[in-house]
Amino acid sequence: MAVSDKINNLKQGPKEDKVAVASGIAVSVVVVLLVAWAIFFFRNIQRGSQQLDLGGGAQDQFNFSNVRDAQLRLRQEYGTGAKNDELLEVRDAAASGQTGTQLRNSSQQIQGRTPDQFGTSQ
Repeated sequence: MAVSDKINNLKQGPKEDKVAVASGIAVSVVVVLLVAWAIFFFRNIQRGSQQLDLGGGAQDQFNFSNVRDAQLRLRQEYGTGAKNDELLEVRDAAASGQTGTQLRNSSQQIQGRTPDQFGTSQ
């Protein structure tokens, strides 16, 4: 009877009292559900039923034996032959041309005016 009397008093009371009681009930329900979930969650973790399965999926793509096999196949495919020798010659020719240009540029700077740190000639 006491609960029904309080409910009747709330029905006849101001709107702010009704909102306060409804908000209090909603908050208490959420807190009870959160506490129950936390209890069950930590109990399952303590039992060890939450096991991680890290195998499969994208992780198998980074298996080092697969990487080594791919490197070996690439070396066998591109490591021998006339194409490799031609590429090495082109690389060496380009490298020698760059070093000659760098030497000429450095000798011109030494003979002429040397620029300061801002690129202006002194």
